[in-house]
Formats: sequence, C-alpha cells, structure tokens
Amino acid sequence: FAAVVGSVQDGGLPHAGCRCDNCQRAWADPAARAYVVSLALVDARGEQAAVYLIDATPDIKFQLEMVGEWLGPHPQRPQRINQPAAIFLTHAHMGHVAGLSQLSFESMAVQNLPVYGSVKLVGMLQETELWRPLVSQLDLLPIADEQTIVLAEGLSITPIGVPHRDEWGTGTYGFKIDGPAKSLFYMPDIDSLAQWAAAETVLNSVDVALVDAAFYDAGELRGRAAVRHASIHDTLAFWEKIDSQLVLTHFNHTNPLLNPAAPERAAVQAAGATLAETGMVFALD
Repeated sequence: FAAVVGSVQDGGLPHAGCRCDNCQRAWADPAARAYVVSLALVDARGEQAAVYLIDATPDIKFQLEMVGEWLGPHPQRPQRINQPAAIFLTHAHMGHVAGLSQLSFESMAVQNLPVYGSVKLVGMLQETELWRPLVSQLDLLPIADEQTIVLAEGLSITPIGVPHRDEWGTGTYGFKIDGPAKSLFYMPDIDSLAQWAAAETVLNSVDVALVDAAFYDAGELRGRAAVRHASIHDTLAFWEKIDSQLVLTHFNHTNPLLNPAAPERAAVQAAGATLAETGMVFALD
C-alpha cells in the first residue's frame, strides 16, 4: 500500500515566521499542523516489511516514525528503527532533499541506503561539498526517465519526467507505482498539466493520481507568477478527460483548502477531488 506521510508545500504548516490565517491556526493548534509532502510505499507481504519513501523532506524524522511499525527495529541497534529500503527523489528543491541531512552520521547514521534520483540530481549531490560527508553513507543511484525499478514481485516504480521550474537542470520526476492489482501516480510538483505532453496517457493509465495543488488561485501569494505550480481550477477542468481518482496534495500554507471550514474546500470536494491528509492509505493489491 501507499500512505500519505505529508501533504503540504516545502516549508510545512505552519511556515517559519508566518502569521497567515492557516499558520496562526497551526501555531495555536498542533492538530492543524501538517508535514511536508511525501509518500511512503509499504510492502508488508514478507516476514519483514519493506518501506520506501518518495522524497526526503525536512520532516523526515517524523515521517519515518509514522512508518516505524513496518520498518521494525534496527538489527544492531535495538533502540532504533531500521532504515528504509530506499528513497526516491522527485527533484532538487529544498522540501524534497533537505531531509537527507537527517540521515547523516550526526543523526540517523544510515549505511549504504539506496537513494534514487535523476542522473543530474545524483551528480549534483555527489559534487556539492556540503553533501560530501553524507554521500559516503548513501548508495546514490541515477535513474533515467521511464526506467522501471522492480522492488519486489508484483511491485515496481517508474520515474516519469514532468515540467517544473528547473534552476539547476536536474529535472523533475513524478513516480508511477504499479502494485499487484492497482496503480498510482505521484506528482507533488508540476507547472501545468497542459504543458505536459504525456499527461492524459499517464493519468488515464492509473487508478489513483496524487497531484500538485499548491495554490488555489493566482491571487493567493505575492509574486505567485515566479512560483509556478498547477492551478487547482485548471486541474479540475483537465480532469474532465481523466478517469483516475484525483487526490490533491502539496498545499501551500496560504491555500484556503487547508481550512476545514473554507467554502473553497467544500467546492473542490463537491467537484470530485479528494484532499490528501496524513495517514491516508491507498491499497495496491
């Protein structure tokens, strides 16, 4: 199964230094807080479950604890949980790689942990001096667009390139997960579905799609034009051509959909979309 272990934009909820309505509610009420967007893939069919994370977020220590039951105890350090089977990186932006620092010698101290990313993203991690001490503890593995990785019998993951702002030329992946009976596409970041030539083909090939919903509308954030993400209105309109279940994720802290009482939230749900929440599970068998 796949489990949502985070559903908000890179800075989390609340945002550092922010006093917007959503953040004030989250500062006041811990139940209103949310982790940075991430998905856990759990294969519990064997004697020991295998857990895979998509992205290494700033909240990774909490997200690992959420799946600790399936990770199990570390074989040499019984007071710790085991490390995940692998991490798959969508792209190089802060909220998707910053959690790698929690895997270092100073913290979780992983050993030979497989971390998959685009060829250029892996190269950047290997060549950046700041990451060099950590890189020796990881098994950095470059994967090409549409290169399927078989994780276990009946379970595979395939990166598929999507358009998203690309300051370093490292690209952005969505991940198609094929299970024994069902499939899922996970795409926390995209500039526009209309700009993605393969959108209809890919999204109609899966049962469920978790899709970038950072902003509700163009007027939500000052300087919004420079922070390119798919519009929720455009996504809902695009979905008239799509048969898979739409699950919205990667909400910016300013997004009214984060307010349970907001009329915008009710309208989006009435239009047929599901809003990702931590703990939400999607069966793949």
